[in-house]
Amino acid sequence: MDKLTPSQWKVVNKPYEPASTLKVTAGPGSGKTLTLLYKVLHLVTVENIKPDEILIFSLTNKAVDNIIENLLSVFEYSHTSREIVSQIGCYTIHGLANRIVVENEGMVNIIEEIGWRGLMKLLPPSKRTPHYFKSYKELEKVIKDYKLNGNRSSNIVARDANSVIEKLVELMDNCKVMTNDDLIIRAKKYLELDCSHADASSSFTQDLQKKYKVVLIDEFQDLYPSLSPLITTICKGKQLIMFGDTNQSIYEFLGCNRQIMLQLDNLHPRFSTTTLKLFDNFRSTPEIISLASKVINLPPTEKPVLDDTDETPPELVRKLPCGVSPQLVSFDDLVAESEFIIDKITQLVCSSAKFSDIAILSRTNSHLTKLASVLKKYGIPFQKLKSQPDWMDDLRIQFLLDILKVCSLASDEKHSHGFNTSDKWQSDFSLLVTMSAIKGVGDASIQALYKACGLKNLSIWKYITMVPNFEWPLGFSIKKKIENYTSNLYEMIESDQIHQLEDPLELIEKISEIINNLNLNPMYFQSMSDSQSSSEFKSHLQEMAQVMKVSKLNKPPSISFVKWFLETYFDQTMTFHQAKQTLQTAGPGTIKLSTIHSAKGLEFPIVFLTNGSVSNFPMDTNSLYVGMTRARNLLYMCNMKHQSLVTKPPSYSKSIMSNEFFWDYYRRDLNRSASGAKMTHDYSIRRYNQLRTNFGFYRAYSSINRCKSVFRRI
Repeated sequence: MDKLTPSQWKVVNKPYEPASTLKVTAGPGSGKTLTLLYKVLHLVTVENIKPDEILIFSLTNKAVDNIIENLLSVFEYSHTSREIVSQIGCYTIHGLANRIVVENEGMVNIIEEIGWRGLMKLLPPSKRTPHYFKSYKELEKVIKDYKLNGNRSSNIVARDANSVIEKLVELMDNCKVMTNDDLIIRAKKYLELDCSHADASSSFTQDLQKKYKVVLIDEFQDLYPSLSPLITTICKGKQLIMFGDTNQSIYEFLGCNRQIMLQLDNLHPRFSTTTLKLFDNFRSTPEIISLASKVINLPPTEKPVLDDTDETPPELVRKLPCGVSPQLVSFDDLVAESEFIIDKITQLVCSSAKFSDIAILSRTNSHLTKLASVLKKYGIPFQKLKSQPDWMDDLRIQFLLDILKVCSLASDEKHSHGFNTSDKWQSDFSLLVTMSAIKGVGDASIQALYKACGLKNLSIWKYITMVPNFEWPLGFSIKKKIENYTSNLYEMIESDQIHQLEDPLELIEKISEIINNLNLNPMYFQSMSDSQSSSEFKSHLQEMAQVMKVSKLNKPPSISFVKWFLETYFDQTMTFHQAKQTLQTAGPGTIKLSTIHSAKGLEFPIVFLTNGSVSNFPMDTNSLYVGMTRARNLLYMCNMKHQSLVTKPPSYSKSIMSNEFFWDYYRRDLNRSASGAKMTHDYSIRRYNQLRTNFGFYRAYSSINRCKSVFRRI
């Protein structure tokens, strides 16, 4: 506790009070996470709140990972601390909603890109013209609009396509296919059930209703209105503690943050609501903070007083000046910008920086992809930061998961015998998605088959296995393709083999064999003959297999392995990711590439912040502020086009390498040894000059192969 500043201690020491709200305004680098962690420690050790009565949630997996990892250190890394931390509920908001719904309904489908593409197949031709739906993303927007407004929609597209959209929504409901917004609404419904009735809700749902006493929300400025139904239901009557900073609100495209904050501010009586502020900044240098404050029009020395008992804090910025101001530069094209970034990276790694110290942040993924190709050509190691692992975004993996869902759900359905059953068939959606990917099976065939199943009131699987193929409303060649699909899945489903396989690798092997025997449309999948694509897929498949192994270790005895994995792989992925982080070793590491949105909550010693060399749009103020305040010591800003900033022509000076004062400061800030630094300084300058002269850094992409070997040695 002696690590805390007065403003942090005031938050930590605020007494527990049921049905109250504590709102903590905490700017970047103010020790928000540390304060949250010590608040949890104080609740457990002083306020006698049990660990399993504390619930923490945030919007991103990485924020949750960070909280869980650091809670262990706050409770002093012991067997007891692991037991305590394991009892504290720590979830993403959507992860928590998913757990509620799965616990009450069983397996659900959160619709991804391949699912939206499958739904497009069910649209009649007139509804797929440019006048209606140009892409699956437009269909996604129209379905969301229909669910919100129904027949009252003001959207002409939605009104014209109403009957078609209604049928698609009915299919999604029958097959438990949900958007993330649906998940939130469905979770709220279960929380509102009366638990006094038998089997009204499951144990986790009951805990959320009655057991938890304190709810902590991290980064309240990231919340948006569609989350409100679930969050307000969970928090009402409990002590709500919120941490955040309105200057870092960058998710306005999802909805107005002020709207949900107004609801949370009014959740409890005003006399039970307290607002406190963390004043200090421990992260960034005074040079960076001064410029960032200018961007949001906040004087660097401003210290607002929130009530009469507040004392003016000592200094806002806790770090001493480093002597190097942020560099603002402008470029006409990508080549010039790339040369500048590569040149600066070379200087930095020839001094005291590691690749892992450096982050390149941009507003768009497309610009990051272009910069990634440049780094790759020069042999510079890099890693893209994303909101979820790459394997979960791979269309081929999504297809594999859908085949698993077909086998599992259709196997369950086989116990319902005969025709004219009134059951709603959950397997239909995954069947439609996977059939749509077969080469030569067109939209008209999919629609005709689905219509025929509806007339028989049968699931698609029962129809294609029980109804003679001469009754199918399909051409001869299409029938052959559907029969091939059926025969490949038949044994897994009809003999219940899918629920008997307990070994992850054996299960993957069986499903991969099935997929290999299907003649899939190359429009859906990247060519497996492409070595890079094949290597990427192999890597993603290996990571999925590792998550499956984690899932097997956590599986209860009352459920089959495949069903458990399909119901919980989002949670199991987070568990695997946490374990993987602890195994990361020291070394030069990799440069981090990230959008500003994905970098939120993170910090890096050195940041290159770019708006794109051909962008005509200024970066919005909050995104610019968030990007700037990710940097601890060095900040390079390219093409910002913001009214508060003045950019200059790029400088290729070696002054940063010669600045021994800065590098001493840098090593102290990162707790690195300065041993031998002065002896190697001259050598570092020579190494940089040799690299620049021999390998033509100012001639775009020249001598790239030789550059690769040099960077590997660095």
